[in-house]
Amino acid sequence: MRECRNRVKDYVQDGYRRLYRQGARGNVPIVQGKALACRLGYDARLLERVPEALWTRFFPCGNPIPWIPSGLPPRAKVLNLGAGVGLDGFFLASAQTVSVGRIVHVDLAREALRLGKAFMMARFGDHDAETVRMHWVQADGERLPFGDEVFDLVLMNGVFNLFETKETLLAEVRRVLNKAGSLVMADIVRTGPLPSDWEFPPEGWLWCVNGSLEEGELRRVLEHAGFAPVEIVSRTCEAEPFWTAVIRARTIGGRRAYSSGTI
Repeated sequence: MRECRNRVKDYVQDGYRRLYRQGARGNVPIVQGKALACRLGYDARLLERVPEALWTRFFPCGNPIPWIPSGLPPRAKVLNLGAGVGLDGFFLASAQTVSVGRIVHVDLAREALRLGKAFMMARFGDHDAETVRMHWVQADGERLPFGDEVFDLVLMNGVFNLFETKETLLAEVRRVLNKAGSLVMADIVRTGPLPSDWEFPPEGWLWCVNGSLEEGELRRVLEHAGFAPVEIVSRTCEAEPFWTAVIRARTIGGRRAYSSGTI
């Protein structure tokens, strides 16, 4: 079983490192890049500031930015987990209605981190205390190199379903979130069983399909890991049984309930 899990993990890592090195080609079986960002409702004014080299390396499953809880503390510390080139961090840092002090971008693909860091340095620098500080860390989501309870928010976009052992991932996410922390993630959720023609092709792991869960199972996994309430705040049917969704939850025992609004 462990050997099988390792094969999946290695396949996903190798596949994304290849994509980040080369950029998406025409044979990628999903809508991606700037066209997808427009469809998902990312701020059109910001899209023009992103170079093409980053758009060919942007593979979101949704747009979590409008669903960031409005009750984050001032100068919030954010973990952008599975960040890729970090564009969600760019969009979040550019938002005018949420106070973010530090964003830590974590990914295993150093190729993506290198590209993202160059872009962010040109936009924000790293010495101005009045701007969002950006950090770039190559690390495994199942073994995060941070202390306990250091982040106010964890973002994941098209990342959760890449992990076969979701309990291990969520245990690490819960560990690094503070007691009033929030998790916001976008990914594919199923309304029924995984179709038989997706059960074995390894490409299904790359595109967040093979690792997807049905809604009830997703809620149980998150609650068991210490997150509640679990809200599916946005969902769009792509092709039954696959829906793209934005999921929001907070750490159990947190003092702060969600505000009724979003950013």
